[in-house]
Amino acid sequence: MLKATTSNKIKKHVSTKVGELEYTHKDIFLFKNGIYGFENLKEFIITTLPYENTPEVYRCLQSEKEESLTLIMMNVTVNSKGASLIDMKDLEPHLHSKNLELKDVAIFLVTSIYKEAGEHRVSVNTAAPIILEPRSQEGWQVILDSPAYHVQHFLV
Repeated sequence: MLKATTSNKIKKHVSTKVGELEYTHKDIFLFKNGIYGFENLKEFIITTLPYENTPEVYRCLQSEKEESLTLIMMNVTVNSKGASLIDMKDLEPHLHSKNLELKDVAIFLVTSIYKEAGEHRVSVNTAAPIILEPRSQEGWQVILDSPAYHVQHFLV
């Protein structure tokens, strides 16, 4: 998992739809192909959410150029034992094509929160996970071509 920024570098602020975010250069990841639907945006800030008591698995994916583009992501564990939302065998070809190993990356799923009939429902996009490689500060969104994955996989 990615660690929250504790660097003494120059901190910047951006106002987003989830609140004021604080970040440094180390929080900016380059997505050479953008993310699906926003291919023209290449630089994204990855930081914690500005709310107290937010579970550590959640992060904010914020476009550095487009303040209105803010996505909430959930960090997931990937393994080959079938105990995770993403199976390693489905992710492996994407990692291999980028010369990456699972131990060197963090895998995130874009999260959506809905309010239906007065109750909150949470879904994640298991069909298009986001891969982050902290050493190079690069990111990719990949498409998993399997009927096992859904754009809306409800958790709650």
